[in-house]
Amino acid sequence: MKSNKYIVFIAALLATACTPDEPSTQSAGKSLLDPPAEGAGLQYRMTSTIASGTESYGCQLFQVPPEGLVIRGQDVVFGLGGHHVLLYRTPYKEIPSHDEQGIAVDALTEHDCSQGATARWKVDAVLGGSESFGSVGMLHRLPDGVGVIVEPSTVLVMSTHYLNTTTAPIEVDARINVYTMPREDLQIEAGLLYMDNHVLRVPPLGEAAARMRCPVPADVKVVSLQSHMHARGVSFDAALRAPDGTTTSIYSTTSWQEPPVRELDPPLVFRQGSTLDIRCNYRSSETRPITYGLSSTDEMCQLIGPYFPKNEAFERCQDTSGAPSATWVGSGKASGTETVTCLGEALKGEKGVGYAYYDCVHRACPAVAAEVSALVRCHEVKRGKECAQRCQGSDLGDCAACLAQACGVEDQAACDATCG
Repeated sequence: MKSNKYIVFIAALLATACTPDEPSTQSAGKSLLDPPAEGAGLQYRMTSTIASGTESYGCQLFQVPPEGLVIRGQDVVFGLGGHHVLLYRTPYKEIPSHDEQGIAVDALTEHDCSQGATARWKVDAVLGGSESFGSVGMLHRLPDGVGVIVEPSTVLVMSTHYLNTTTAPIEVDARINVYTMPREDLQIEAGLLYMDNHVLRVPPLGEAAARMRCPVPADVKVVSLQSHMHARGVSFDAALRAPDGTTTSIYSTTSWQEPPVRELDPPLVFRQGSTLDIRCNYRSSETRPITYGLSSTDEMCQLIGPYFPKNEAFERCQDTSGAPSATWVGSGKASGTETVTCLGEALKGEKGVGYAYYDCVHRACPAVAAEVSALVRCHEVKRGKECAQRCQGSDLGDCAACLAQACGVEDQAACDATCG
């Protein structure tokens, strides 16, 4: 899981008195969020001191009760100047004493996550929070009998992002109320869609689009939708293409800073065999190239929403076999052969995968999207497997050669694809 980036001014703490045993209809108001009533849920809270003129990413770990949780709703508040507070699920069953880099950390207190929560801790799912100041949380209210299961003793990561533009340190407070139900009342398990397009780039002083498609492997019902971009984002659009070819717009906004949450009552049905298509449009006034990343100096393109019944292939943009299945659609004129050549040169010229590599994908014509995407997916998989050692070394050409060999079938298919 990746996650994510954001900017606004820090000045005050949020507020709202919420009924203690029910998710409220608002997440910002007149007072801080009170915890749920005893037996109705839990509150996860992070307080931080943000130094003047700094951007802060904080994490804190919590452990759920031995009996686990079934989440039926959430309320979220965080300080003005924050752009997100997120709650992640981890595979840990006890609080680690060291992070994934082997660094000792008091994880039960607020600690630095400048490289992102997912860089410091293992994360296998998003369990809620909010990507938009003043909006309802991602899992604000689920239908009766529908809930998200958190297994006993699971460790959670709470993550915040703030920017202090003032001349003095500021105390900030983020709170997530998790409202629960008895396990015996659960009828349908829910999940959280977190569709994240990392294949993006924005040129200096230019405009760009990032478009990604994901299949819907089984019928699901979506409860709400919201987008997430950074400051270069000028518009976001999501559409659902039904199996019969009919395309329907399901979400649209021109607000990167406070994207609206579209609550769907009744839930919107995504039919098996449909395709979910998201597009982010960017405009940059900066003289440097911009790629995907966690900081407000980077960019993102996400569609987020709770749904049921839970289907991990749907959440992770996978096919029914569990294989990655994202399709990235370029907006240029490059043929398959030209794109393969471009990707190879990018791999030889930059450590890891960056602007040049993603630029190749976006310069490709739309007609070769399937073949080029299959090659990109192969590169991503093989960089962590057969070619891991060679791609972690200093010889970029050696990495490129390994990937060309390991992805030979996909390479040839992309070369054969034409724009005509």
